Amino acid sequence: MITSDELKPINNLVILMAMRDEAQPIIKSLELKENLGALHVQLPMRCYQNQIGRINVSLVIAGIDDRHQVDNIGSEAATLMAYESITQLQPDLIISAGTAGGFASRGADIGTIYVSEEHFVYHDRHVPIKGYHDSSIGKYPAAKVSRLAKNLHLKTGIISTGSSLEKSDKDILVIDEHNAVAKEMEAAGIAWVAMLFNIPMMALKSITNLVDHDNKSESEFIKNLSYASQCLHDKVLEIVDYLQNKTVQDLE
Repeated sequence: MITSDELKPINNLVILMAMRDEAQPIIKSLELKENLGALHVQLPMRCYQNQIGRINVSLVIAGIDDRHQVDNIGSEAATLMAYESITQLQPDLIISAGTAGGFASRGADIGTIYVSEEHFVYHDRHVPIKGYHDSSIGKYPAAKVSRLAKNLHLKTGIISTGSSLEKSDKDILVIDEHNAVAKEMEAAGIAWVAMLFNIPMMALKSITNLVDHDNKSESEFIKNLSYASQCLHDKVLEIVDYLQNKTVQDLE
């Protein structure tokens, strides 16, 4: 069933990102300015905004862990960031944008961009109890954006979330079971909150490392972060332009 919200033009777009280095090129190109009053003052998240065409674009980053002076990566910060962004910014569409590990066997290369399809899963929640297993995997819905993906020449696939950058054989089994194309650390947490509030949510992920190659994910991530972030930047700008005067239904 098509809802009235899906027939309204997309006026408020919220882009959620974990890392400053991933977000900074986008903030610069879209001339986003920090709004210090947009989010709760006690939270580490930071919000940058600008009116792009008819769309009010808000890019929210997870902020800094003051104890260790690193980005607040992972699904805990992402879940809180999603809740605060939804309640304060009232988005028509959410994009979880960032980097991820990919699989050469599924057609990925460094800098390949994937857009989410079907649903989001967790690959590291191993709870072998009836009912809890399916609940822990998640399968939170992804917005239907096949037309957007086709028009912008984006690869599509299921995005899988976990709490570790390292490779784990047990996690890979779950990823393979769901045929996921990207392994990252935030999207499923955001998707859960988006589902609770009935807000359409998609993910855009740029590949920094190939999980099925004989390498260390962490060293490949650091080596390729700048290039992958630039590839992500280019597609985010294309998407913001593409969304002008469109409804959520127009993306299907």
